Amino acid sequence: MKEEYDFTEAKRGMFHASARLKPSTDRTRNVWEGPDGPLGRFILAESRKTLNAYREQPHLVTEHANQEYDTAHGAYAHRQLYELVQNGADALTHPGTGQSILIRLTRRFLYCADDGKPIDEDDVKGLMFAHMSSERGTCEIGRYGRGFKSLLGVTDAPEFYSRSGAMRFDRDRAAEQIRRVLERAERCPALRLPAPIDSDAAAADDADLQELMTWATNVVRLRLEAKGFDDLEAQIREFPPEFLLFVPHVRYLTLESPDETREFMLQKVGDELKLLKA
Repeated sequence: MKEEYDFTEAKRGMFHASARLKPSTDRTRNVWEGPDGPLGRFILAESRKTLNAYREQPHLVTEHANQEYDTAHGAYAHRQLYELVQNGADALTHPGTGQSILIRLTRRFLYCADDGKPIDEDDVKGLMFAHMSSERGTCEIGRYGRGFKSLLGVTDAPEFYSRSGAMRFDRDRAAEQIRRVLERAERCPALRLPAPIDSDAAAADDADLQELMTWATNVVRLRLEAKGFDDLEAQIREFPPEFLLFVPHVRYLTLESPDETREFMLQKVGDELKLLKA
């Protein structure tokens, strides 16, 4: 990723807005699969299966809703940033991927971008279900899995954009769908019925997302609830950069908020790892 930026006029490091993006010579680089692509069709099919399961076994609705609540308000509360950075680190474990993770907090959204492996069908299942993480190797912390449910502590509509396809979870939409098959359903889960979405259409109305999509392969975007901003700002301020020492395949970590940017780089010197702060 670093070679794509011209930092000669940057003042705050590699992700600063004044850094000029160099035009890519790879015409396929910025292609993001639309909602009608293979992964989009898979997302629709899995959501239909889940609705059918709810129709046949209504108790699953309550069980799934309780699992999500316990995760978002229990042991995983106030860990959203850590979970997102972990997931980004896991996406970077695969050969041929990049080395960078960027967290960006604005008043409207939180973004987590990486240039790792695009998501696949196993990853979608890991996002939809509580104990179906697509962890594939000992160097992975646990790709997506249960920690993704913690995002419900700051948003009701998490979105996942990947070059292979994109999806949106939405609490209100999920409840509406579930109550079409179970009219008396009370508490409904929010993260079991994703819908495929158009990455390019979303980026057209969001300059930050558009910029991140020029280099990233995966971007999580969270539309924040009123209380979410302050909590996430504190998480950015307190995030331990020593995390990079446990994931040496991640070279760059940038944490941006409206008032502060924290940038870290991992450098290997001989047999030692050094953590540098920009």
